Amino acid sequence: MRRYVLPVLPASLLGSVLLSAATGSVKVPLESVIGGLLGFRAEGLAATVIDLRLVRTVAALASGASLGAAGAILQSLFRNPLADPFVLGISSGSSLAIAATLIAGTGLGLISSYDPQALYVAGALGALAVSLAVVALSSLLRSVLGLVLVGVMLGYLASALTTLLVITSDVERMRAFTFWTLGTFSASKWSVVSSVLPIAIGSLLVSLLVAKPLNALLFGEETAASMGASVRASRVVAVAVAASLVSCSVVVSGPIGFIGLAAPHAVRLLLRTEDNRLIVPLSALVGAELAVLSDVAARTLMSPLELPVTAVTSLFGAPTVLVLVMRRWGIR
Repeated sequence: MRRYVLPVLPASLLGSVLLSAATGSVKVPLESVIGGLLGFRAEGLAATVIDLRLVRTVAALASGASLGAAGAILQSLFRNPLADPFVLGISSGSSLAIAATLIAGTGLGLISSYDPQALYVAGALGALAVSLAVVALSSLLRSVLGLVLVGVMLGYLASALTTLLVITSDVERMRAFTFWTLGTFSASKWSVVSSVLPIAIGSLLVSLLVAKPLNALLFGEETAASMGASVRASRVVAVAVAASLVSCSVVVSGPIGFIGLAAPHAVRLLLRTEDNRLIVPLSALVGAELAVLSDVAARTLMSPLELPVTAVTSLFGAPTVLVLVMRRWGIR
């Protein structure tokens, strides 16, 4: 294992945060950015710009860390290198539940226009439902690609139902929700981020507890049981934690693809280890950095036009999937 990589990852994440807060159409001095991160208030336009960039940076950190940890858990749980919240349709299931809650809830006056707690609960239930469906099917399908195809089909089904809900809503809500479903941090608000952030942190802490049972499950269920691990309980907790993490990300930014797929593989490549006690937390770290850098790219590549974050993550995510599939089939 390459232990010298460990201190590099937090340092590079800090650099990404500084880059995100300083980069944009309005130039802000680096000292003002550092002061903003330390809690010192800037003045004038710089204060407004720093605040807007900090909220989307924190949103990217929370979303990316959640997706990275969820991806690591799912890949280990299914023993499938292609497992990812986006690929398996879990993010789409969460989006469908959130769309139904948002449109029906606001239409009936049951919730406010964007109630983070209500949407988190809906997103978690949607993600959990799809996760359980994938778990059930995984016991029937032994093929890696077969499981991925089932997840993709579930994702398409959920996306289609989400589209039907959106187009039947009013024009303003349809426009805003359509852009949100593409994945973006541009509409991030402190009220939403501050409500979801404690849940994301709690879910990340719980994910550390499932790392050891996941290590045992890598050797098979019978071996894991002989090692004293509760197989059924471990699978249930792992699925529940992954669903919670995915819903945190979806509430904050909408469904974002491929970060949950790429982050665990990057960690394994850098550290050359399969120990989930390292892979899960470091995947959260790498996922956060990937999300922040993707957000920077989304608002600068075609400035002043802002791209959806998923469009940026797909640029490196799609080739990653192709390489993994080719390696699985022995194609060099």
